[in-house]
Amino acid sequence: MSIKSQLVSTRDFLMVGLRASARVSTQNVQAEKVFEACLDLVDTLARRPAEIAVTDVDLTLSVMHKAVSELDDETAATKAFVSSMQNAIGRLQGVRAELGAR
Repeated sequence: MSIKSQLVSTRDFLMVGLRASARVSTQNVQAEKVFEACLDLVDTLARRPAEIAVTDVDLTLSVMHKAVSELDDETAATKAFVSSMQNAIGRLQGVRAELGAR
């Protein structure tokens, strides 16, 4: 899978989490802001896939890991968006591994 397609997949996972955090039944304004910020970081990477450095990905991963720890209160209400963030992190780790192999 190319770096660009992995970044698109990461963005898709974040969009799922953003939609989950915006649902009326589980609405979480803080989670929406966090997902939007993470989405901005990933979009920045996706705009220049050929110029991405491992440090750029590491910074984004660091922010996303911190977001998971802040958002996860281990309730059913947060499970959907925390899970989507973890999936996005997994995909972004694939980008880092591919960059390291260059």
